[in-house]
Amino acid sequence: MISSMDLRATKSIGWPRKYFLQLCLIAIVTFFIVTPNRADHYAYLLLAVAFWGVQHDRMPITWKRFLWLGIPLVIFPILMWQYFPPFWNKVVYWQLGTRTHLLNLDALFTAIPGNDGWMFRVIQTPWLTSYFRWIYANGFTLPVLIPVFRSFLAKDYLKMMRYSLSSHVLQFILIFPFYLTIHVNEVWYVLGQPDGMARNLSAADAAVVVVNCFPSMHTSIAFAMLLLAWREKDQLFRWVWTIFCLSIIYSTLYLEIHWVTDVMAGIVLAIVAVKLGDWIIAKAPAKARSFAGQLFPQKQVPSPSRFDTIAPLKRP
Repeated sequence: MISSMDLRATKSIGWPRKYFLQLCLIAIVTFFIVTPNRADHYAYLLLAVAFWGVQHDRMPITWKRFLWLGIPLVIFPILMWQYFPPFWNKVVYWQLGTRTHLLNLDALFTAIPGNDGWMFRVIQTPWLTSYFRWIYANGFTLPVLIPVFRSFLAKDYLKMMRYSLSSHVLQFILIFPFYLTIHVNEVWYVLGQPDGMARNLSAADAAVVVVNCFPSMHTSIAFAMLLLAWREKDQLFRWVWTIFCLSIIYSTLYLEIHWVTDVMAGIVLAIVAVKLGDWIIAKAPAKARSFAGQLFPQKQVPSPSRFDTIAPLKRP
């Protein structure tokens, strides 16, 4: 028989093991709070909060089964962000050199009442400006990378695919025709205001940086990640990512970077990208779905009718 003292000792040993991740996250948060240059560590704090309740979304499979597909999926966005920015710069320079824009909408967007988003700048403080500058500067990568890393810890390769597909992979393909044919500059540049990001751009740099505003890709990335975050079970992650993603969208208007029409088009683009990503995963070839079934022998691959519902297989 196990005595009550032995039972309490067993529980005291199991408690740190059960909450090991949370204890590590508390240590990380505490460390970065007391260190200088706190703004440089905001990303780590966001990471800690996002990972806090990951056990609620963890798939019941072994790491051995998951890692051989999970590792390539977690490396993919890292490599993409190593090589994508230089490639994008080449695209922009090629775009400017070919002069293929069919429409210049600066005058039209300026003439639309309220399209410059003045109502989003009624309240401006140094703290808000600093906050939104950090949000915008990191709003193109963190909304995607952190959910991908979180899905890796949750051992859910389908969510890793959805986050990657619905963000830059599909959105770059969808948005490029707009950037190629429609010329729209940033709000501050058109209105002759100071740069909200205080980037101190030269005339030559500004000619490259301020183009390609319609649709707003910051908005489309953030809204797509918000939609996918609400499929998670962890309520803390849902609300933290809602605040973070909405802050990204708001920052584009607060800092006079995007027009309201850019933001509205970005939201539509996000919805299309998420739906298209779902469709691609649902219509995956039979071999790929069979491969997924081997990774998850105790679960069925999500059906096209409901992507996030996984029913147990009937065993003979």
